[in-house]
Amino acid sequence: MANQIVADARDVSVDISFLMAAHNAAPWIETAIRSALDQAGVAVEILVVDDGSVDGTASVVARLAAEDPRIRRIPLDGAQTGAPRGPSAARNAALKAARGRWLAILDADDLIVPDRSRTLLDLAAATNADLIADNPIPFSGGFDPHGAGMLERGREPYLFTVDLAQYLTCNRMLTPGVKLGYLKPMLRADFVRRHGLRYDAEVRIGEDFLFCAAALAAGARFVVSSYAGYGYRRGPASLSHRLHLADIQRLDAAFAAWAEQRERSPEIGQAAHAYRDSLATAQVIARVIDAAQGGHWLRGAALALARPRAWRLLTGSLMAAAGNRFKKRLRPALPDALPAGQG
Repeated sequence: MANQIVADARDVSVDISFLMAAHNAAPWIETAIRSALDQAGVAVEILVVDDGSVDGTASVVARLAAEDPRIRRIPLDGAQTGAPRGPSAARNAALKAARGRWLAILDADDLIVPDRSRTLLDLAAATNADLIADNPIPFSGGFDPHGAGMLERGREPYLFTVDLAQYLTCNRMLTPGVKLGYLKPMLRADFVRRHGLRYDAEVRIGEDFLFCAAALAAGARFVVSSYAGYGYRRGPASLSHRLHLADIQRLDAAFAAWAEQRERSPEIGQAAHAYRDSLATAQVIARVIDAAQGGHWLRGAALALARPRAWRLLTGSLMAAAGNRFKKRLRPALPDALPAGQG
């Protein structure tokens, strides 16, 4: 009987395939999966790729998959326990196995509201979109579906389209404004397959940004709605919480290789140059912070002097690092230097 249920589930036409990369997501992944299963008015499948987790992620997914055949565990070639290959490799594995008419990104520590998928599918049909995204609601504790989104909601929901130059410009690192690269899009599967779109397996941050940029370069119509149906968890466990130098360098190399292969208008060329310039600044900041945290203040200062535009962005981080280091040096002497109760 169980085998028949699985066979029946796989014969059903799938509206949306959720691509879920998971690494040490045991505390949250059940919430994410169940939110996808609870989507109203659509047929879904959830493709979970466990990327070298060392916690209970695998057992949670196995238990849920045994209960519902719409959950599919996808193996990740080359993944080793404790040595993750990264979200791009995991997304590619899910992408290869997906059967849905649409592909939806859902991170293993996030969640979506029940009407999100149906709402976005209807908006895509009305606007002829190949790529559609909504307004993520950041949260760190309990999720409030009426909380403030990344985009201004306004009195009534609204839509806007995004072209490639705009997308590159709004995603420059270390600049003010909403970063559309944080949006978790849905993509028309036949468009992705027709243009052979894949994630760059070496990239560990900005992977969705690069994927969407490639889709836009291939002619995708990208529509964004102020409707908010995606809960974006923020916290120390989030991959984007801390940017590491090696990750920024991988993103820079992948973007440079991608940009060189594309015919560009002057506007897109200027936007691509500005985006790479922001990555260069981010790399300097990462180097300076690494040097400061290692106690190499002169080296950090020399690096900062070579990139004046990084000074303003570095001030707060360096003062905090210096303050923490100064406190650590003073702490052992405080009991001897001050009478009890006056510290």
